[in-house]
Amino acid sequence: MASGSDIRTIGIVAAMHKPEAVRWAAVFAQRLAERGVTVKLDEALAEQCTGDYAFGGKDFIVDAELVLVLGGDGTLLSMARSAAPAGTALLGLDVGSFGFLAKDSPETTLEQLDRIIGRDFQIDERFMLQLTVRNGAGGVAAQDTALNDVVISTGDGRRVVSLQTWVNGDEIGTYRADGLIVSTPTGSTGYNLSAGGPIADAQMSCMILTPVCPHTLSSRPLVLPAAAEVKVCVPPDGKRPGAVMATVDGQEKHPVDADGCVVVTQAAHRARLVRLQPWSYYANLVDKLMPGLRE
Repeated sequence: MASGSDIRTIGIVAAMHKPEAVRWAAVFAQRLAERGVTVKLDEALAEQCTGDYAFGGKDFIVDAELVLVLGGDGTLLSMARSAAPAGTALLGLDVGSFGFLAKDSPETTLEQLDRIIGRDFQIDERFMLQLTVRNGAGGVAAQDTALNDVVISTGDGRRVVSLQTWVNGDEIGTYRADGLIVSTPTGSTGYNLSAGGPIADAQMSCMILTPVCPHTLSSRPLVLPAAAEVKVCVPPDGKRPGAVMATVDGQEKHPVDADGCVVVTQAAHRARLVRLQPWSYYANLVDKLMPGLRE
């Protein structure tokens, strides 16, 4: 629904490895500028988009009222980690990809620019995770956020590692597995699902703890409350075949020291995803992941 004054500043990012995404970025930039909107473009688009635009990095882009993300789910996930702390809404446009998060097409969206500028849309807020990697002395070695998941595994993700795990300070045991996924409801349809974890409605606030290829039949996924604290480390006598990494949304890797640990909690902010049309999470779920139910 329309709310407040018109949007005056819109950022645009594109998956640079997709020529169609880059082409659409130039089209949207031109059409928005023609409507008097200040356009902020990813600096990677400087050679492809000519006009009276401003260019910069992610922090510069998310200092806008809305960001158009042209590409697919991976591009949207990357931007969400920057945009969520700033409270900036993201509109993901699907350009030749799976498009579970980025659902709207550029063609349809271009026809609705006046609606977008007039704030005639809904916003879905999505639960996110806070990752803290601590060294052996308890100091913070790295921090990050995730919209989909945090995965603790070996560097190549293909060798068994021992992962001693606590929830809210209570030890639940040691997983001997290829890795351990801490997923959000948004990420429950991603790696978590492939590893045998449950699907959670994206509007929920919870964590899902799912071992990857566990070496015991007794290991099962766990659904945890949003306020839970998950702590994971490799015990001194555990199996550790090389470096251990905490990977955020399948994109950013953070090394974990031999005597360090990973702590995952609820993030202080949520991703804000724009929805232009009435949309059913369950219809999208069936269409993308369970089409056999309608045969």
